[in-house]
Amino acid sequence: MTELELRDLRKTYSARGRPSVDAVRGIDLTLRSGELLGLLGPSGCGKSTTLRMIAGLETVTGGDILVDGSSVIARPAQQRNIGVAFENYALYPPLTVAENLAFGLKARRRAERGDVDHKVKEIAERVDLTAILDARPAGLSSGQKQRVSLARALIREPDVLLLDEPLSHLDAAQRDTTRRELKRIQKDLGHTTILVTHDQEEALSLADRIAVMKDGVIQQLGTPYEIYDSPANVFVADFVGEPAINLLPGVADGDGHARLSDAARVALPVPVPAGREVVVGIRPEDLALTGDDGLPARVLAHEPLLESGIATLALDGVESPLVVLTDPDVRLAHDDRVHVTAETHLTHVFDAETGDSLR
Repeated sequence: MTELELRDLRKTYSARGRPSVDAVRGIDLTLRSGELLGLLGPSGCGKSTTLRMIAGLETVTGGDILVDGSSVIARPAQQRNIGVAFENYALYPPLTVAENLAFGLKARRRAERGDVDHKVKEIAERVDLTAILDARPAGLSSGQKQRVSLARALIREPDVLLLDEPLSHLDAAQRDTTRRELKRIQKDLGHTTILVTHDQEEALSLADRIAVMKDGVIQQLGTPYEIYDSPANVFVADFVGEPAINLLPGVADGDGHARLSDAARVALPVPVPAGREVVVGIRPEDLALTGDDGLPARVLAHEPLLESGIATLALDGVESPLVVLTDPDVRLAHDDRVHVTAETHLTHVFDAETGDSLR
């Protein structure tokens, strides 16, 4: 079991004649032994650069990386015993699946021939590759290639496992299946793991904790429930959740409400001084259509789905549309008039200037 610690980890790219770019700007993070951490954020936020620095594939501008308390900054990649499953699989086309799995062990002379064969067979059984050990990558599906890439990272028995967008090339059905397999394998083997992804569903379903990144900085670190239920700022609230959270600008009126327009007010979960500009966040599932009570609104569109519906509404006097999840048997037409209410204790409120949560 292995603990991984990042101390003020930084990466700056510099090129002659061009301004420097701070890709990672001081990350402090500790992974417990056997933990799976999701590193979540949009493209360009620094998550893959962080992973590459841990793996030794990218030089470090500042800070330190410790594995079980020992710095690995000065060690080359091949001496860090860190397994990486890449987004693009990086398999060797001329080699069979079995030869791809065995290649790293043989190249590093990590085991005798009989032991290598045993390890290949063992990991193939765990990752469901036994039936295709003699096949070559060109004849494999995307899901099979992804499992081979994962197995090749696992076979070296790494101290830390790094997964770079491992499901990005799979279709929806393959993604669901492989995600379940990945979670089972990680828990069975107990590797300390970082999963780099821009897919919030992937992070929420797989990770023990999630670090949400933006512009090279961790915006929030917490369990999936903490990230979803108590976002630290507007960015986290908006990035995590499908359908996306409703973000409505308003002004606190001093009596426990925020005024969104002359016709629309919502109750706030915490006291906010009168006149303070805020952003009210309400998730679509935390809203309900009512009879004559609540905020008056007009239906812009309604998508009746099998498990629920998605209604897009225009609140009277409010520019931002409001998205509401409806019961599956609800039917709404364009321009219908409705009323909508929100549970105050589930409502979020953010400072309009800083974006930080006021809860």
